[in-house]
Amino acid sequence: MGSGIEVRAISESEIPAFVRADAAGFGENEQLAEDSPRWIAAELDRTRAGFDHDELVATSRGYSLELTVPGGALLPAAGVSSVAVLPTHRRRGILRAMMTALLDDAVERGEPIAMLIASEGGIYGRFGFGVTMQAARLELDVRDVTFAGPPPPGRLRLVAPDELRKQAPDLYERIRRVHPGAVSRSEIWWSEQQYDKRDGTRFDVLYESETGVVDGFVTYSMKDRWQPDPAHRLRVRDFVAATPTATHALWRYLCEVDLVRTLYANRVPLDSPLPWLLASPRAATPRGIYDFVWTRVLDVPAALGARTYATDGRLVLGVHDGSRPDGAAHGTFLLEGGPDGATVSATSAAPDLVCSVDALSTVWLGGVRWTTLAAADRIEERTPGALATADAMFASTPLPFPFTWF
Repeated sequence: MGSGIEVRAISESEIPAFVRADAAGFGENEQLAEDSPRWIAAELDRTRAGFDHDELVATSRGYSLELTVPGGALLPAAGVSSVAVLPTHRRRGILRAMMTALLDDAVERGEPIAMLIASEGGIYGRFGFGVTMQAARLELDVRDVTFAGPPPPGRLRLVAPDELRKQAPDLYERIRRVHPGAVSRSEIWWSEQQYDKRDGTRFDVLYESETGVVDGFVTYSMKDRWQPDPAHRLRVRDFVAATPTATHALWRYLCEVDLVRTLYANRVPLDSPLPWLLASPRAATPRGIYDFVWTRVLDVPAALGARTYATDGRLVLGVHDGSRPDGAAHGTFLLEGGPDGATVSATSAAPDLVCSVDALSTVWLGGVRWTTLAAADRIEERTPGALATADAMFASTPLPFPFTWF
């Protein structure tokens, strides 16, 4: 970094400057910035900002998450957000300094995983992050949508945001504790969610099973449009369902709202059953698949040892961590695992598979197959059959999915 540049945590009095710089870095109006002062203040010691003498010119922050891994274990994880550098201070090494500081802090806190949602896809691989979870973008013309079967049982209720706030956290907690890839939502997450009124009017719907149990909810917005007939646009903001019946009921509701022409959903799991609920699955063809959540393995034994595996197996993994060669994600590791658990330890044995830490960070939850990265020259198979073993062991059903924008 240049002379006079310092990276450190901010003080409470510096929160307004942090919000301004963060918004400017993303080209946003300060009043519409996603990060509220309360959210930043909640873990002020996890902020890392770049200062040019007394001027705040770059922002980043970490925060505490729990990540569910296959088998249901909850791993402490470092969320990373608000990463921005003012255009006046690009290419000075400030980003690298902030990321190093955030990852150092995560290691000190005993968090074996860091995770983020990237604004640009080419930034974070250099820091050891990989695309762990993907999502689909849907744009449905609801005139093309016909459901294959009858409506499911249960009850749908249109509720006020306060009612949703009472019901949704408990349901979300039920789901995220068993679904691989899901992340925790704090009280501040629920209370500080920003709703951009430019997207239209907000609506919240609860689904109750035949026995009266809340098994799903959806938040969506509608924006009116007349051509001159009604052609309103509906955008799904948050969709959470605990059962196949709840999933069916909520998707059916969304596709049958009066006056709507187009339905947008930007965060849909790749294994969503929606296409198979329809008489013509083609109506729900994704408009694109994108990198949703990037993770960074910081401690191989802790991360891989926390999850269960689809089949019993034994692998020796050689992992290269170029940015943190003295860390717990660099070396050769013996993995012995199965449906009942796993052990991971350092070993001097010859590796069966060799990869960089960003490749391991891509495949470790089972959202991307080892053979897929091997075909892209990202993983080297040194023992014949090891890739097939890895694919079988690391497979995850359902696919990992976070449910949450964080």
